[in-house]
Amino acid sequence: MKTVDLDLVKFLVTNHEELLAMPLSGQLGDVFSLFLADQESKWGPEFELVSFEEFSRALDDVAKLAPQSLVYQEDSLALVEGRRLEFIDVFSLQILYNSCRQVRGPITVKQPELQQDLPLFERLMAVLENRLDRSDALSRESLLQRLEDNLAVKPAFISLGKERAQKTVPVAEFIPICHNERHTSMLSTCTNIANNRIVSLQWVKVNKIESECNGFVNCLKNKIHYVPNLHPQTEKSLGDCSYLDTCHKLNSCRYIHYLQYVPECLREKVSELSRITNKEINQQRRVPFYTLGTCCADSSKSLLPPQWICCDVRKFDFSCLGKFSAVIADPAWNIHMNLPYGTCNDIELLGLPLEQLQDEGVLLLWVTGRAIDLGKESLEKWGYQVVNEISWVKTNQLGRTIVTGRTGHWLNHSKEHLLMGLKGNPEWLNKQIDTDIIVSTTRETSRKPDELYGLVERLVGRHARKLEIFGRDHNKRPGWLTIGNQVTGTCIRELDVKKRYENSRSLNRTKPYKENQNMKVSSCHLPIPAPHT
Repeated sequence: MKTVDLDLVKFLVTNHEELLAMPLSGQLGDVFSLFLADQESKWGPEFELVSFEEFSRALDDVAKLAPQSLVYQEDSLALVEGRRLEFIDVFSLQILYNSCRQVRGPITVKQPELQQDLPLFERLMAVLENRLDRSDALSRESLLQRLEDNLAVKPAFISLGKERAQKTVPVAEFIPICHNERHTSMLSTCTNIANNRIVSLQWVKVNKIESECNGFVNCLKNKIHYVPNLHPQTEKSLGDCSYLDTCHKLNSCRYIHYLQYVPECLREKVSELSRITNKEINQQRRVPFYTLGTCCADSSKSLLPPQWICCDVRKFDFSCLGKFSAVIADPAWNIHMNLPYGTCNDIELLGLPLEQLQDEGVLLLWVTGRAIDLGKESLEKWGYQVVNEISWVKTNQLGRTIVTGRTGHWLNHSKEHLLMGLKGNPEWLNKQIDTDIIVSTTRETSRKPDELYGLVERLVGRHARKLEIFGRDHNKRPGWLTIGNQVTGTCIRELDVKKRYENSRSLNRTKPYKENQNMKVSSCHLPIPAPHT
């Protein structure tokens, strides 16, 4: 018969850091002495001294009930047994202790009946059934329920990741919008408009309106207001233009458009509040918050400035770029409509060697309604598993959903789809911080919401290497490498990437797209980040 004392399990859980740290360093003789002192202080004269051999056997019994919970290291300098403790798995020992703490005294195990190839909880159930009376023993169903409850608990890194994001993500300026239609109508009567701009307000009329509508001036000073911008061709009966400030036919559209009025004092007030808040956040960024794996904190590395390469993506040598934690691709899908930019056919997009860019990580692929299935097929071809889909719900300047989409053959498309592919098993991803919905205003054609970049940076870390394919000048941002035929020039700051890129050009494996022959590839002496650090 072998016995396992729960006091020993609790002792290991409570003191695991001290036992492995200097000066003990896991030496079994010192651990034994500390255990005796701990038990004597706890039980007093009632504590029955045990020998070192009994203590060593008790450790072995704990290791048999919870495999890999105690890891030993052979040490010729060890004074006792020639080995020392190198690692203590607190999580496994805590499960063992919580599952068996209702037992009074030591747990008795019939060793021949205990199969070592069974899972931990199966062995615990065997222990309980062999030691306790049927009336007191926990049932198999109860233990399984406790196992499910433990598995349902979210790991600590999820909550810590959310806390880190809250303390390090800059605050964007926010000014509320007035939705009072009466205010909009009254403001239109006292606004001077010229060349599609609000020039000034007629304050005599504004004060007169205030006497009739108390609170109008206060609302005007604290909220954004939209003033109807009427033209000779405007027909009020048609209502608002769905696209408003992004309308392609602003000078001929017959729907109602609006101009934004924000008082200068309100802009300065909001900017000052954001500046103070972001200053506090920037100070907090220097704190090495909890990180997972080889991720690094802001206190140990500066953010790499923007990088970009002007090229024809279809002919580009992706092998010179190295590996990335996150990749965003916004292909110019052929949607069979007249567009102000060139498009690629499906075969060209499928032929891109994007599998070279990552060993593990995420790839986010923008797709049109027609190309959703094709996008999933492409991700699978490149070695990714489609794990999520993000939807961008488009809104206009009034914050209303766009209902007359420019695309869609059967229904108006008021949203866009972003497929998220996962490659490998990147345990370093920060999970469950963001949602799969982005609600953001539309801007120029094919420009995607800026909120996506923050989402990706919170997912993989601000200092992880990140790539955007088919990007433009407005996509350039710190920490990102942007490639595409619509970026201006080439700027590479990572010296190894610069060298591989120049070698690739010299070997004629790729040619810069519409790049001036005299253009130089710039570089700077900055630390080169690892693939996902």
